[in-house]
Amino acid sequence: MTDISVTAEVTRFVLQGLVQGQGVRPRIARFAAAHEITGTVRNSGRGVEILAVGELDSMAAFENALTSSFMGSSLIAETVQAWADPIPKDFRIVESLTRGGVYTSVPLDIAVCSDCLCDVRTPENRRFGYPFTTCTRCGPRYSLLRRMPFDRDWTSMAAFPMCNACQAEYRDPSDRRFHAQTIACHECGPTCWASDLDGGCLARQEDAVHVVGEQIAAGKIAAVKGIGGYQLICDATNEAAVRRLRDRKRRPGKPLPVMVRDVSAAEQLANLCQFERDALASPVNAIVLLRAGESVKASSAVSPNLNKIGIMLPTSPLHAMLLDAVGKPLVVTSGNVHGSPLIYKNATATVELAGIADVFLHHDREITHPVDDSVVHCYGDKVSTIRAARGIAPMTIPLPRNGPAIAVGGHQKVALAISNNRSFVLAPHIGDMETESSRIRFHDGVKRLQTLYQSDADHIACDQHPNYFTSSIAGRLGSSKIHVQHHHAHIAAAMLDHGLIDQSVLGIAFDGTGYGDDGTIWGGEALLATDANFERVGHLRPFRLPGGEHAIKHPKRILQSLLSQLDHTLAVEPHLEYAIKHGPVTSSMGRLFDGIAALLLDLVTVEYEGEAAMRLEAHCETTELGSYVFRVTNNSPLQFDWRPVLAEMHADLGRLSSTRVAMKFHRAVAFLVIDVASRYDGFPCVVTGGVFQNRILLELVQSMAIERKIDIRLPGRIPVNDGGLAIGQLVVASANRRRSDGDAVCV
Repeated sequence: MTDISVTAEVTRFVLQGLVQGQGVRPRIARFAAAHEITGTVRNSGRGVEILAVGELDSMAAFENALTSSFMGSSLIAETVQAWADPIPKDFRIVESLTRGGVYTSVPLDIAVCSDCLCDVRTPENRRFGYPFTTCTRCGPRYSLLRRMPFDRDWTSMAAFPMCNACQAEYRDPSDRRFHAQTIACHECGPTCWASDLDGGCLARQEDAVHVVGEQIAAGKIAAVKGIGGYQLICDATNEAAVRRLRDRKRRPGKPLPVMVRDVSAAEQLANLCQFERDALASPVNAIVLLRAGESVKASSAVSPNLNKIGIMLPTSPLHAMLLDAVGKPLVVTSGNVHGSPLIYKNATATVELAGIADVFLHHDREITHPVDDSVVHCYGDKVSTIRAARGIAPMTIPLPRNGPAIAVGGHQKVALAISNNRSFVLAPHIGDMETESSRIRFHDGVKRLQTLYQSDADHIACDQHPNYFTSSIAGRLGSSKIHVQHHHAHIAAAMLDHGLIDQSVLGIAFDGTGYGDDGTIWGGEALLATDANFERVGHLRPFRLPGGEHAIKHPKRILQSLLSQLDHTLAVEPHLEYAIKHGPVTSSMGRLFDGIAALLLDLVTVEYEGEAAMRLEAHCETTELGSYVFRVTNNSPLQFDWRPVLAEMHADLGRLSSTRVAMKFHRAVAFLVIDVASRYDGFPCVVTGGVFQNRILLELVQSMAIERKIDIRLPGRIPVNDGGLAIGQLVVASANRRRSDGDAVCV
């Protein structure tokens, strides 16, 4: 230890944001050495805390290095005026501070990097064939974290003490595994093994991967424990294997994702632009929805009736080794029966997946937070999140607001959200709340979230729908229950995504179902909104849903209801007349898409939510430049009359192909968005809701808005479907807690 030079400066820095589990402390130690700075760096609940001592010029250069190297983070600097304690002669990474709340981003799981893949594939490397190879730049983070800060002792890797060789790498500042919290090797790390349906061990470690690879190549289905849970894997080119997986998983038509070795392999299956190549190669490692190529390289059962395919690259060395062993693209889908939550425990998988899988590949690294694969898509030059999960969530957005709170989302695509005094956090996707097992997972998720963020939130925000499970349970989770209108929450989430929280916006929310203030089903809405309040300034012309929710699975019922409002010469099926007259009223754009799909595709039933709209999008002839026109009435609120559109479509079917008619309908919806936004051109416009997952619609709106110089903010990081609902609920609940005039309507 030594005393401080009289000309030296002592500064405390706090680096906040996504700064743990990213190799930040080792990089800071290298910067300190390069600039002759002594002191310490440690993780804490605040972020990364640095005590730096050095001459003024050196300190300025060090601070500049911190600022320029961690641009996605915030740096707080405080000069220490009086310092009496001795300091180290060098710069050290010291023990983390574990007390206090969590005010920094929880680290995200990161896909295997190219260097680690090279290690695993190089026979001379000591990690050759080791499925759990990681470094400071890649590997599991959130999925094995018990509490913050992110240190090995607070993860499930604490069960695997480092061997001497790993210890040496961990302590070597020149090694890329310097202070890598998940460092491991054959000698000291997690192990995997293959087993049959009776639990008999077939092989261990790399031999196990090869055995399972051989089974997959032979047409079998494997249940493989990945980063965040089990996955069901089969040969994507084997028609019989893919169909067998669908039958056993009870997922007859919903698209299945495909994993390939690299971007070049992806180009054998899909047409990629540069933005999509970048999204595929991103450390986020999401499933990227791509336009399928014309040549058939995968089973037709992978993505039936659609012109898209979801593709991802290897998540971990284990996945890369499986791809190498099979030598073909793999279907890699969630390890569950369709509708149930992701399975992540070994014992549960052995029982629950025995009716689906032919062989198992287990490992002994505990998953503390189950997390599914994320899903994104690209439109124009933008990447938009469809499902926020591994690699994207927990998504932390700094926003100083009052007090802790939790939001519970809606009924479908449920994801929780939590806030403290510093930020809002959107937790990973859980799923639909249809089954008892999903509801149990929801309860577990609330407990995990509160434990991880050391929160005792007593304010619970929920949807105002009276029959949602999440809304009914919210009152038991805290003493203060705050109801938030569905579409206001969607718009508030978009406001947060685009940094518009302190402004009034026009929000256009098009989706399938949202409980309205008048007791009807909303879903084709234009709201003039702040974070606290809204005014409904426009909506789709209402129609009825014959049989209520039954109509969602039977879109021809919706078509019949729509036709009943046109010329009476169009016959309505007699057995539906009563249901049409007495069905619930809706203004849903999502349901209008369903009815149009029934007209153009002769759809009688659908299997999964959004199927009709997805198939309608796939049916479009994109070269068609014509459009229909919604009549916007001058009522208050405005009404978007779809009847002229449907009447023209019905007439066009006698002379135009249904593919051209489908495209003209998409253009009509895009022109409607532009028309409504232009009427409120004094406000920025955000578009949200599940309808805006449609790539054709988004690209039309994007190009029209640019051409007309209209400020329309399109989907980004936060999902515009119900997966982003909870963080919007937090925004609204927080605003209304802060404002005494919370009942005032924005104008």
